[in-house]
Amino acid sequence: MTDQPYGPRYSQPDQPPKRNAEHAFEDRIRLGRDVIVGSVLVLAVVALCAVAAWYGMLVADAFWTPVPMSLLAVAFVLFLVEVWYFVLREGRTPMLGAAVAVHLILFAMPVVVFIGVNEQVLTERGVTETCTVTSQEMVYVRRDGDRERKYDHTLECPTAGELTQRTSPNRRFEVGEQVVMTYDPEGRAGHRTGEPIGSPLALFGAIAAAAFAVGTTVRVVYLRSRSRRGARRRAAFGAPAP
Repeated sequence: MTDQPYGPRYSQPDQPPKRNAEHAFEDRIRLGRDVIVGSVLVLAVVALCAVAAWYGMLVADAFWTPVPMSLLAVAFVLFLVEVWYFVLREGRTPMLGAAVAVHLILFAMPVVVFIGVNEQVLTERGVTETCTVTSQEMVYVRRDGDRERKYDHTLECPTAGELTQRTSPNRRFEVGEQVVMTYDPEGRAGHRTGEPIGSPLALFGAIAAAAFAVGTTVRVVYLRSRSRRGARRRAAFGAPAP
């Protein structure tokens, strides 16, 4: 009789345990390095958006020209790097939602700056007039994987001609309704409902600076808590520091 393939000689080698994504992220945190990288990325994205908005709305013949588009493209790439570095590296874990929430205020900074430049342009050279809603169409847009209902309107204005405006359901206009619109006669800034708010660009800059201070503080607190959590875990299991 031949020996049966039993015993340690024929046992399959143990498979290495799959590393927990949360633990892997915590082990990669270097607080000083990550704070510097995050600050540089945020400020670079905001600066590029600000320059693109200023150049496209105040210098170029039209907004959609190569210079502002190139600046926005670089800003978008840096933004994706930031999202990957501070959010997507969390992996598919319950902490992913927390990482997104922590960074929302920082992700909103370029939008605040862009809106500030647009409002400044509308304040300086915008034209305000009463327009008539000529059509209304319900549309669905995808946001965070869900379908969100919106309304697209077409408005006829005395001098601006035909403008379009998208609203949420609770702010939609009825066909035939009179709506006050402010637009840029040079066509380089976005139009909006109502009159210009008249707030100086410095106010939007102050809002962005406050958002940077608050967002960076929250980011530091979050990364420090995750780093300490990883250190306690390694100490409990006697693992060396990475």
